[in-house]
Amino acid sequence: MLRKTLVAIGCAALLAGFGAVPVRAHAATASCPDSQAAMLAFNGTRAWSIAGTKGGGVTIGVVGAPDRVAEAACAIRALAPDATVESGSASGAIVVVADTSVDPASIGGSSLVIAAAGDTGEAMSPRPQGVVNVASAGESGSPQQSSSYGPTVTLAAYGNDTSTAAGYVAALAAILRAGHANWPARQVVAQMAGSINPASGNQHTDQLGFGVIAPVQAASLQPLDPETLPGFDAMFPVNQPPRSGAPSTRSGPTSAANPGSASATPSSGGPTSPSGSPSVAPSSPISAPGTTDTANVWPTNPIFSTGPSNGSHAAAGSGGGSGGFNPILLFGLLVILAGGGYVLWQRRRQPRPAAVKPESEWEAPSGPRHSGYSPPEE
Repeated sequence: MLRKTLVAIGCAALLAGFGAVPVRAHAATASCPDSQAAMLAFNGTRAWSIAGTKGGGVTIGVVGAPDRVAEAACAIRALAPDATVESGSASGAIVVVADTSVDPASIGGSSLVIAAAGDTGEAMSPRPQGVVNVASAGESGSPQQSSSYGPTVTLAAYGNDTSTAAGYVAALAAILRAGHANWPARQVVAQMAGSINPASGNQHTDQLGFGVIAPVQAASLQPLDPETLPGFDAMFPVNQPPRSGAPSTRSGPTSAANPGSASATPSSGGPTSPSGSPSVAPSSPISAPGTTDTANVWPTNPIFSTGPSNGSHAAAGSGGGSGGFNPILLFGLLVILAGGGYVLWQRRRQPRPAAVKPESEWEAPSGPRHSGYSPPEE
């Protein structure tokens, strides 16, 4: 019994060390989720170990209604604790639009815009190209009934609403950005999308887009060619036109259509445009295109057309890659060795059977022979 227990523990530890055991996520609560929930949902510790970073150096701005901004910011801090979160700001390498009170088209500059799809349970309004629209999924991985849907939904993440889900997607984008200095924003999005269901051909649905993000797989796989993802080029063309720096028509339902929705609440105190959308401060000036001075400047050259990729970034930089020390894997190996040693020890302890003489050396029986029957005494 002890032998079987040791072998079972060792095998479980080995599988956990390789990240082969999928962990079912618990949906984040509507309030701020803690870091333990995020680790259970996305195996963030393993993703950090593989990527060699927790999103350090990447700035993420979050705009929208205050309650939704808080939810998205908490999700970002859980999965990418080293990233810098600027609530109420539309500047940084990544900008999260936490609800439909802000039009993603109003975010100027070259930031990667990750927007909540909305929580009306209805079809999304059209949005510009180059925006990562995020749906929310429940514990089983199926879409939440309140999550908006449509052909422009790009990705999904666990959460009771799309604000939390968008925060998790932004956190994973920050981890990939911090670990790959020469990846443009389009490549980061393709890596998140293409690493979810590569075996099934990365099919796209209106409810979950390319699926629920898988941080461990996104950090583990080699760079994925965006052109292999069905429909991805229409969402994120190589030479997409820049988004307008001025606010435009809101992409979600108005407060009059849904007065009780938190996502329809304008951002705190800011001026509004004639179209009804809260004005958003444009991104701060950035360096020249193609430079990688900081983690907040996106390179513009696709890695599959301008030279070799940095898929094996562990060799190029310090701290990255999957070649680091893994205590779980080591523990599994030790348990397996202990189990093997125990089996050998048990076999040596077993008594050896006594030697049996061959039939030719048997001794003839002595004494009177009888049939074994004794008549009763009289």
